[in-house]
Amino acid sequence: QVKGSTTAFWALLEEMIALDKIAIARVIYRKCSVPRFAALLPVKEIEGDPWADKTGLYMITLPYADDSRELDIPPQPVADDAKLPGLIAATRKLVTALQTDGVDPDSYNNPQLQKHYANLEAMALEKEEPVEVEDDLMPDEEGFERVKKEIETVNEIVEEVEEPAPVGKKRKAGGGRGGASKKAKVEISDADYYTLYENDKLKKLTVPKLKDFCRAKGLPLSGKKSVILERVVKYMEDNPYQPGKA
Repeated sequence: QVKGSTTAFWALLEEMIALDKIAIARVIYRKCSVPRFAALLPVKEIEGDPWADKTGLYMITLPYADDSRELDIPPQPVADDAKLPGLIAATRKLVTALQTDGVDPDSYNNPQLQKHYANLEAMALEKEEPVEVEDDLMPDEEGFERVKKEIETVNEIVEEVEEPAPVGKKRKAGGGRGGASKKAKVEISDADYYTLYENDKLKKLTVPKLKDFCRAKGLPLSGKKSVILERVVKYMEDNPYQPGKA
């Protein structure tokens, strides 16, 4: 049985939950601090729910009007409906392959602190060199090598996604502060393509750039990046570069 102010608190909490309401309060953190408004969110403990593990009122500080911003978020590349299931399946397979069982975060030591201890030990015991400390927090290169195939599969699907067309109002040329002009599209010449081919760097090109070459040479545009890349390489093997000839 609860008594006193606790009774009032529980009555308020139960009623707010029943009515699905929140409370707005004025908060003064310190005597000379600026008052802030905050929302009091009623939460009742639900077993097994990590977001409702404690019963009580959670205070969420509210922003001022001039704190609010309208974010101009550019459209993001999105795979079409035909590629999306494959991308989800490949990503799920990659995440599953990267999972490690039996990892306890508390079992990892601070590498900088361990190096400090090793140096102190070397000085105290008059060792020529301190014991080499292995940093367990460094990326596991061997582990990534084991999932190289899964990583390449995800990269191939992602690189096929075309950039979305820009939306919204267009700014006039020279308009705005500083009169910044629109970034020009970078064209790659045949000589550049063949130079990349000779240096075995064609695979660094994006799918749209590889398709530009295929389009210029009348080659098919379909397929994954690996297929398009193989098509471009085959063309270059059969048609060596001739300066002055497009």
